[in-house]
Amino acid sequence: MTKKFAIIVLMALVHFGVSILVVATSMSVATAINPVQPEPSPVFRILVAATRVLHFPIISLALYSRLWFPGNLIYVPILINSFLWATGIYLLFLLVKKIKKKNKNGEGNR
Repeated sequence: MTKKFAIIVLMALVHFGVSILVVATSMSVATAINPVQPEPSPVFRILVAATRVLHFPIISLALYSRLWFPGNLIYVPILINSFLWATGIYLLFLLVKKIKKKNKNGEGNR
């Protein structure tokens, strides 16, 4: 049980780090873009799409007041979201492993 929890924590921390890195990169690209451009650059669009994917199911931090999480407390919902992702990925991995084991034993051919 401890090993499973450690795997989930590790995946959550990796997801959290990538989520924060993508947001920081998006902000730096957004400030570097010439404001006269009629549309955002492809790199910026990719970063925005990555942010939407990584922050799903809390797809937008605009769903709640920024006053609830002042300063660095904004990382709390992002970290919770990372644990949701890690738990979901781990459970999906276990499900696939169980299905493969069932098919290997010939129980899935009935």
